[in-house]
Amino acid sequence: MGFAPSSVASRGAIILNKLLALITRGFLDASSYRLNFIGTYFGGVLYVVFYALLARFIGKPPAGVQAYGDYFTYLLIGSTFVRYLSLGMKHFSRELEKQMVAGTIEPLVATATSPAFALLGVSAWILVEGVLVMLLELAVGVFVFKADLARANWPAAIALAVLTLVALNSWGVISAAFVVVFKRADPLNWFVDLTAFIFCGVYFPVTLLPIWLRVVSYALPLTYAIEGLRGALMQGRTLGESGTHALILIAFDLLLIPTSIAAFRYALAYTRRTGSLGHY
Repeated sequence: MGFAPSSVASRGAIILNKLLALITRGFLDASSYRLNFIGTYFGGVLYVVFYALLARFIGKPPAGVQAYGDYFTYLLIGSTFVRYLSLGMKHFSRELEKQMVAGTIEPLVATATSPAFALLGVSAWILVEGVLVMLLELAVGVFVFKADLARANWPAAIALAVLTLVALNSWGVISAAFVVVFKRADPLNWFVDLTAFIFCGVYFPVTLLPIWLRVVSYALPLTYAIEGLRGALMQGRTLGESGTHALILIAFDLLLIPTSIAAFRYALAYTRRTGSLGHY
């Protein structure tokens, strides 16, 4: 049986209102700790200052960077986007663990809200705040330290970023399923921070790694995302010209989306069967 257009629109409005309510709640919670809230944005600016100083110290762009342009812009794009995109792999499990400890999950699940939306929606503000920090860092990089984004192809960059975020959010849902079942953070979360900055080409091209380590790099979606984003923002490549990167990211999406759905369904079924959602 299908839904009438008005019914679909009404359901969509309800979901949107709930999402906005969760984002507002996340903002109010985060901003209530003012020093930490301000520190998040101040820390983003300090990252940009560090990369500007590092680029000035290095001087001439290292081997493999010249094809893109200046080293500061290379670092800015790599760091800004990898830190935001890696949120997709970590924020669901971290925020869910925090809310389970605080005891705020059970009352939300008791409302007329789907369990999946209630468990994952509490992380909505983290993604929004990540966008704000990323935009602040890019703005400081461009207007203060003169990062060169004159040739940037923003539609291609946004498309690649969305493809990557879908893949990494899917991994984040798998990580959240782990928290729901085992009441502990995903033990692989530490691996995200380690691999993102060493193996994904944030500071230097992946081609500088030994061949046996490149295998790790090319098994990570962030590697293709950062290469594609640098091509789009520093060289003006279109999505078609970054077709290989886009296709690989789509392949990651096709693998991780159904896996994440299956994992979270299992986690919800497990908590219903054992009555363990409130246990921590």
